[in-house]
Amino acid sequence: MKTNASLLKKLTMSTLLITASSVSMLSHGAVTLLVDDHIKVTAINGQEIQQSAFQPLMKSFTLEPGQHAITAKYDRLYNLTRDEHDYLRSGNVSVTAELADNQTYRLTMPNQPEKYAAAKEYAKRPTLAVQQNNTVVASQQGVAGNEGGLLSGLGKALGGVFGGADDAELQNQRAIAALGQPTASTVNTGAVTTVKQTTSAASSTNNLDQFMQIWLQATPAEREKMRQWMQK
Repeated sequence: MKTNASLLKKLTMSTLLITASSVSMLSHGAVTLLVDDHIKVTAINGQEIQQSAFQPLMKSFTLEPGQHAITAKYDRLYNLTRDEHDYLRSGNVSVTAELADNQTYRLTMPNQPEKYAAAKEYAKRPTLAVQQNNTVVASQQGVAGNEGGLLSGLGKALGGVFGGADDAELQNQRAIAALGQPTASTVNTGAVTTVKQTTSAASSTNNLDQFMQIWLQATPAEREKMRQWMQK
């Protein structure tokens, strides 16, 4: 009888420990950040997010609970006529927010206009916000005159000649510094690209690829500006 009682006690304790462990794991889940249309996330928590110009923009990120610094741009292609289009891109805007366990949030740019003329003005100073259930958790308006544009992208590809204050990673790190406290790291789910050290040869190849992408997206006027810059 004592043996059976002892065995039952051990089994009961094991069950309680497993249950407690499961509850603990569930209470520390991940955070889901959904990204609205026409928003290109460029950096999270001091880390640049690289997205190809020929692929759809990332629509979802999985993060750890805690404080996050998120940097993004307004990014929208307008088809004006059969042969003309305009690629509207704002400067980087950074917002910081505390994101809780097992919650879903949306990264938005409120009041985006549909008409081209209004969107062109909107791109000069968009507002970046984090929302949950239609409630704004945090928001930040962009700085006028900080448009990203293709020449800014060209500067990034060629070593920062045109990059300046528009550098996403630098602006994101400034947002973190303004908090005065560490931010949560991102969960490695494949949605967030890890920054790695590369050789100079690989870096040069990557820069050339970026330049080619920028050139293909450029309007005739922008390509002429690039030619003039390269001839200096």
